[in-house]
Amino acid sequence: MNRRRYLARAGCLGVIAVTAGCLASESDGPDRAADDRTGDRALERAVGELNRAALALDEGLDGVEDSEAVDFDAAEPRDLIASAREHLETAATALPDDSQPDVAELRAYADVLDGMLDVAVTITDDTLADDIEAVTAAIEADGRIQEATRTVDERNATLETAADRLDGAETTLDALDGDRLADLSIVDLARVEEGLDALADVLGSMATLGSGYDAMLEGYASLDRGRTAAEDRSHETAIEEFEAAESAFETAMAAFDDGAAAAPSGLVSYFETARCQGDTLETAAGHFEAASNAAASGDTLTARRRREDGEAALEDAAACSS
Repeated sequence: MNRRRYLARAGCLGVIAVTAGCLASESDGPDRAADDRTGDRALERAVGELNRAALALDEGLDGVEDSEAVDFDAAEPRDLIASAREHLETAATALPDDSQPDVAELRAYADVLDGMLDVAVTITDDTLADDIEAVTAAIEADGRIQEATRTVDERNATLETAADRLDGAETTLDALDGDRLADLSIVDLARVEEGLDALADVLGSMATLGSGYDAMLEGYASLDRGRTAAEDRSHETAIEEFEAAESAFETAMAAFDDGAAAAPSGLVSYFETARCQGDTLETAAGHFEAASNAAASGDTLTARRRREDGEAALEDAAACSS
C-alpha cells in the first residue's frame, strides 16, 4: 500500500465510533490530478461506510441474548453496505492492479457483515413468539397439530437458511487478511467475531428449540392416532402408536434438556415450557400404552384407571404455560 495513503488513514484509527466516520485525507499530494484520486476516494468511502455498518450492527444487537427485547432495524446497515459495494465497484475500475487485493478484501469483509445482518434479522423476528404460542396452543387445547407442524417446519427452514449464512460468514471471516484490513482502517475484527459468536449462540438455541418442537409434535400426532385406535378397540395399533409417541417425546426432551443448559436469557422460558410439555406428554403416552395393554388382555378396570391417568397427564400439559 502507498505509505502516504496509509498514514492519512491511520490518523483516523481508534475506537469504533471514531473509525466509523473516518475518511482519508482529500489530498494525497498537490501533484496528483483529481481524476487520479477517484479510486482512492471510492475505496476510502467504502471503508467509512463499512465501518459505520459494523457500528450500526454492534449497537443494534446490544443485548441480543434477549432477542425479543431487541428492536433491531436492518435498514441502516443494509443501506451502508450496499453503498460501500457501489464505491468498491468504482474503486475496482479506477485503481491499478496492485490495489485490487484491497478491493477484494473489503468485498469479503462486506460479505461477512451481510451474513451477520441476515442472521440478525432472523433471530430478532418478532413473530417467533407468535409461532411458539401457536404450537403451545395446539398441544394444550385446540389440537390443530397439522397447522402447528407447518409453522414449526417453516420456522426451522428459516433457521437452517440463517445457519448456512452464519457458517459462510464465519468461514469468510476466518480467511480475511486482518493486517491488510487494519492498514485500510477497518475496525478491529475481534469485535466482529464477538458479534458472530453472539448471533451463533442465539441461533443455535433457536434451532435446538425448533428441533425439539418438531419431535414433540410428531409424538403428539402419534398420541392422537393411538387414542383414536384405542377408542376403536384396535389395541395393537394403539400400543404401537403410543410407543412411537413415547420415543418422539423422549427425543424432544433430550433436545430441550440440551438447549436449556445453554439457552440465552430470552429463550429460557420457552425451554422451560417446552420441557414441561414434553415431560407430561411422555407420561401421558406411557399411561395410554399401559391402558391399551390392559384392555388387550381383558383387564378393563386397569385399562380404565390408566386411561384416566393419561387424561390427567394431558391436563397437566395444558397447564405448562400458565
